[in-house]
Amino acid sequence: LVCIHDLTSQCIRGHRSSACTHADRPLFEIRRKGRPISQCPHCRDLRKIKSSHTKCAC
Repeated sequence: LVCIHDLTSQCIRGHRSSACTHADRPLFEIRRKGRPISQCPHCRDLRKIKSSHTKCAC
């Protein structure tokens, strides 16, 4: 894993060695695990408060 500007990146897809020092290859940011967030924070808060899931119109 290569850390640049506080972002963890891998040098090749699937290569996540902690001893990796490849700086000359294209870097790909390692995304967080799980499903990506599809709603804005405002609509997500409304969903939690009102217990209703609506499509984000923001």
